[in-house]
Amino acid sequence: MAVRLAAKAYAAGQRLLVVADAAELPALDRLLWTQEPASFLPHAMAGALDDREQPILLAPEPVAPPANGARLLMLVGQPLPPVADRFDRVLLLFEAGTDAHARARDDWRAAMGDSALRPSYWQQTERGGWMEKGGT
Repeated sequence: MAVRLAAKAYAAGQRLLVVADAAELPALDRLLWTQEPASFLPHAMAGALDDREQPILLAPEPVAPPANGARLLMLVGQPLPPVADRFDRVLLLFEAGTDAHARARDDWRAAMGDSALRPSYWQQTERGGWMEKGGT
């Protein structure tokens, strides 16, 4: 799902910072090159190339502002970081029934109590689309 959302962000001309566990980053890196057979998503691991030039930057931890100027933060199985408020939008991706899911519930509760945020919760449908399940 992360690759599909990254592709949408790239198609919309948005710069993106993707944060995942360091052990998962190489697999995500490969998927961004190969998941879409007709194309690839231009990206790099943070610190590997000129980060400023990368529309999609992969990193093991969130930094704000990111070197590529991203205003969109995608967290793959990661908790909501203190720097999340420095992004225009934060996507928090997790697998149901995991520790990341439990953390996401806690993050949701905290976000609902913060008047500066406009949280929304979307769930993937059986057909691969998305349905809003809650929010402000």
